[in-house]
Amino acid sequence: MNNIPFFDILILAMIAVFIINRLRNTLGKKTGNESDIVKKYSVDRTSSFKESIPDEVSEKSPNNLTKKDLDKKFHSNPKINETLKKISQHNNDFSIESFIEGAKKAFEYIIKSYSQDKIDSLKKLVSKEMLDIFSTEIKNRKKNRQSLNITLIGIEKPEITKAEISSKNLIKITLKFITEQIQVTKNSKGQIVEGDSNQILSITEFWTFSKKITNKDPNWTLEEIQEN
Repeated sequence: MNNIPFFDILILAMIAVFIINRLRNTLGKKTGNESDIVKKYSVDRTSSFKESIPDEVSEKSPNNLTKKDLDKKFHSNPKINETLKKISQHNNDFSIESFIEGAKKAFEYIIKSYSQDKIDSLKKLVSKEMLDIFSTEIKNRKKNRQSLNITLIGIEKPEITKAEISSKNLIKITLKFITEQIQVTKNSKGQIVEGDSNQILSITEFWTFSKKITNKDPNWTLEEIQEN
């Protein structure tokens, strides 16, 4: 007598299927805003370029690395691979994936801060030389009462093109960034004096990041920018 009738079970099953289908149609459903090609910058971008720290940090020293660790391939270029291997030996938690992801976020944050004249936001991310360059450009814009608007449309996965360790144990890793941007300079009246708001530019740049090999701090510093 306590058993649920078969008809009731059938009704419950139909309700469950209905709910599951509704959830499936709702989750991941596009709202219509996705058609906007402009990808806006997130306000809460990180203010420093850090590699992600794995949940379990290895305690191995360079002298205790296994053959598997030493044979690990980091890059298809033998010279770059050898340098990245040396970096990994001194920093056991170094990860190519985390480094590239951190560099990508730093790239976006630096472009945003530069275009918005936020020089203080750049101090933790760039070298003194790069800070001077950014500062000069920002001061010139303010002097001319101009503003720079940069909209990042898209960015390909950055590619490591160079890696070296200097005699002073300074690591330098260069990444190739291929992006699509809209760049417009406006005067104090909001009129465009340079660029085209309807033109998407394909830009290739090489950004070099650095840090001391003995430094356990995961922060990296932007040292140089070169255009293709």
